[in-house]
Amino acid sequence: KSNSSYALESIKSAIDAGASMVVFCDTNGGTMPGEIREITAKAISEIDVPVGIHCHNDCELAVANSLAAVEAGAVQVQGTINGFGERCGNADLISVIANLAIKQAGYKVLKGGGVERLTELSRFVYETANMRYPTSQPFVGSSAFAHKGGMHVHAVRRVTKSYEHIEPENVGNERRFLLSELSGRSNIIAMTTKHNIQDDRELMDRILALVVDLENQGYQFEAAEASFDLLVKRSVGTFKPHFERISYHVNVETDR
Repeated sequence: KSNSSYALESIKSAIDAGASMVVFCDTNGGTMPGEIREITAKAISEIDVPVGIHCHNDCELAVANSLAAVEAGAVQVQGTINGFGERCGNADLISVIANLAIKQAGYKVLKGGGVERLTELSRFVYETANMRYPTSQPFVGSSAFAHKGGMHVHAVRRVTKSYEHIEPENVGNERRFLLSELSGRSNIIAMTTKHNIQDDRELMDRILALVVDLENQGYQFEAAEASFDLLVKRSVGTFKPHFERISYHVNVETDR
């Protein structure tokens, strides 16, 4: 970048010596997408071998830079699953693949429906590396298609694109509706479909009020869908206990 003429001469010398491909490396991760696009296009216009890109994520632009290089003509993207790598990581191939395969039509990235298994792949790599996966990871995180606010849920149930840029199934993920003090009647409706009570507005409002009250007391239903299911069953009278607690004993000890 600091001496483009010398860099281009070096690339041409490498090709003359037998190099069959040239891969540009943003080694310190400090290049901007516009620069990547310009450099890649300039090089492609002057050499006749395929070009690839290898980006680091120090400015959180590794994926954006990789996509910019592809738009300029690069045919290979180097990266890692989930962006694992030194310092701030490398280009996350999960996001690169999803963007190229779904968002930018015309790119054939994986064969045989592989894009639909990206969530499975991402989580397998996290488990193999003994790392907890971030719920907010684009495309494959468990919160990538999760909706909590009542207005959001109301809109998504009618037009999914109002708050979702793709269908979650396209990458093997799923849509989730969450409950919290921010929830509205739409959250309750979305999460009680199997109970067939959607038309009972009074019951919906009663369940919502109960959820909000319990949340204010310290309960949390956002990650406790089974607890909410039991709450609904108790509210509609369909709850059947599987066992009856007769007595219990609690021991509390303190080491001194």
